[in-house]
Amino acid sequence: MFGVFVVFYLFLGGTGAGAVVTCSLADLVLVRQPFGTSAYVQGPSVRPEARIVDFGFVAGFALLVAGIACLLLDLGRIDRALSLFLNPQPTLLTVGSFALAALAVLAAFLAAVRFLYLPGVRRPVVAVVEAGAVAVAAVVMLYTGLLLQTVGGVAFWATPFVPALFVLSSVSGGAAVVLAGAFFVECDERASWLLGRFVRADVVVIVLEVACAAGFLLWADGSAHPGVQASFARLVQGDAAAAWWLGFVACGLAAPLALEAACLLGAWYARAGVRELERERIGAVLAVVAVLVLVGALCLRWSVTEAGVHREPVLEEAAPVGVLADKDMRDT
Repeated sequence: MFGVFVVFYLFLGGTGAGAVVTCSLADLVLVRQPFGTSAYVQGPSVRPEARIVDFGFVAGFALLVAGIACLLLDLGRIDRALSLFLNPQPTLLTVGSFALAALAVLAAFLAAVRFLYLPGVRRPVVAVVEAGAVAVAAVVMLYTGLLLQTVGGVAFWATPFVPALFVLSSVSGGAAVVLAGAFFVECDERASWLLGRFVRADVVVIVLEVACAAGFLLWADGSAHPGVQASFARLVQGDAAAAWWLGFVACGLAAPLALEAACLLGAWYARAGVRELERERIGAVLAVVAVLVLVGALCLRWSVTEAGVHREPVLEEAAPVGVLADKDMRDT
């Protein structure tokens, strides 16, 4: 039903949107990077914490473009993609396509204004674009989950847990993109403070993700629908189990949560004067966390998508035995 390009689109589009959300909120609330003619002075005018956000916007834009490319490759023909925009219909696919394209444009602007000399663009303009990007990115993140939830005939996806999981995974993946970019920036005290805020926020998101994943499993295990039971078996002990338990649960949830808690504890000890964990080591650990989170985000989408696609679909409730017996008697 869904090929590999769709799975990568769900991952790249959601993670790219998550990166734009996290970077926009970070700049609006914490960094407040100046723009316009007055922002350009001689010397190192870009602070390290602002440079981390800059790289996050560029990475988010690149992920969105890659996601759009995967969507086009899955469609197979360019005219199918053009028809979504030239002849729009009131469907979820149309809304998601327009939101994805709009977010790519906004992310391109936010990345360009940070790396090109654009003195005419001032701080209020950038702030308005960032606020708009947050709203559009929220639509994109939610759409990637609703795309599965609203597919007819697959009861395993027909639950609010699917879009909730995808949204939380997208936000965590966006934070991971920022943490990965910070590895290439020489951080000072202010940049380390910003990374600490990202780590704290990601810990909260991962905890919510754990709760949502547990709720999803409990719902599927308790469902009487034969299609849900078949998908649940594939997810927890079938061919999709390795991606779910090792890729998503272990790499995407348990390991990042433990490592981020260790980093926060190490930062606390550093402030207290204990130097067992230096800033460089914490930065390397956060880069590992970023890779693990991104691997988990991809495995989440692959395992849930793969588990819902049956080779021998059993998508309807089984008829009661008495009904089948009556039908057989009528047939004879």
